[in-house]
Amino acid sequence: MTARVLVWLLLAISIPARGESLPTLSAILPDSQGPALMRQCSRGAPSEVTSFWTPSSAEIAALEQRLPKFLHKTQPEIKLPDYHRQYVGVVSRGRKLIYLNAFIRGGLTVNPNKDWKTTAIIVCDGGYGFWGVEFDPADKTFHHFESNGVA
Repeated sequence: MTARVLVWLLLAISIPARGESLPTLSAILPDSQGPALMRQCSRGAPSEVTSFWTPSSAEIAALEQRLPKFLHKTQPEIKLPDYHRQYVGVVSRGRKLIYLNAFIRGGLTVNPNKDWKTTAIIVCDGGYGFWGVEFDPADKTFHHFESNGVA
């Protein structure tokens, strides 16, 4: 097998196809959960949201691919494998964004009766155990990282 074929195969298996499952700790929420996700208790969320949309698996894959580097550079205390991640598409100030709502594994004890893969998880306080960030799929950049406050 040539090196070029090997590189192509590695790329092909590392990029999820449309409809392929997300990483285990990730979920794309239904549009109907968007308004709830924008009502964060202890941190900001995208403002001037006019509508919601459903990101594709490919858009989430692009976000997930860049997220570890972003966090390492800006929030080194956050270890991504320790967090569940919820995604919802928003239109804010005319821009199509993906909002990421993250919460520490074990953080579901606050909302034990909610299915985190279909229902927005909102927690007050909790510091870096709960955070959010906006991702612009057009230019593949992150904006407005915010963690929860501490009581």
